[in-house]
Amino acid sequence: MPRSRRKDSERPLLATFLSISFVLGALLGAVIATTWVQGLPALQLSPGEAYTRSITIVGIDKTTGQGRLATLVVELRAGTGRLMIAVPPYENEDTQKAALGARTAAERETGWSLGQVDIIISVENLAAETIIAGPSASAAAAVLIVATVNTSKNRTPNQVRQDVVVSASINKVGKLEPVGQITEKYQTVRKAGIYSLFVVAQDQRGYLPNYPGVSVERARNLSELISKVLW
Repeated sequence: MPRSRRKDSERPLLATFLSISFVLGALLGAVIATTWVQGLPALQLSPGEAYTRSITIVGIDKTTGQGRLATLVVELRAGTGRLMIAVPPYENEDTQKAALGARTAAERETGWSLGQVDIIISVENLAAETIIAGPSASAAAAVLIVATVNTSKNRTPNQVRQDVVVSASINKVGKLEPVGQITEKYQTVRKAGIYSLFVVAQDQRGYLPNYPGVSVERARNLSELISKVLW
């Protein structure tokens, strides 16, 4: 067989091998992350004890295609390990999966299992007809969970900067990942005129120049994001 033909026949096999390796690696990483979290000490709160933190997020209205700012709120309270999400549309699977990843990443970051507390994630300050969904607020949710856990243990940092907007998703091991329509989201933040920092994933693509009064910073993981958002 000529060398060129042999190489052509090998390419599909190589692509298949790489694809299988990627999937197996992702599955193994998820198993390791879950096992690691299961070995953490459980955070416990007294009945009635609760902690709340909030941050501004930006999303794209699914009905109009326009950027919308909203307030993401996370409440940590005594409970039984429930994760409750009040983010319309309520049946959105991507939002639910992203919230689970945010909780696991926060557990790894803080060193506490959250299986004996409840976490309530909600979006406020949106018009009733506005629909934003997807994983782009999950990194912000992870930061807020860390802030509430730190507050419950009297640890710092636990205060959230209110002049920052975060737009990135996060996986279970705390890596920040790119999100869609980032240019539109950034312009929405810039036009608001009250935010000085916009934080995205390290490998986020899109037209994101610094403007007077607002700058763009990138974070690779939850630890780096915390250093930019919490104090």
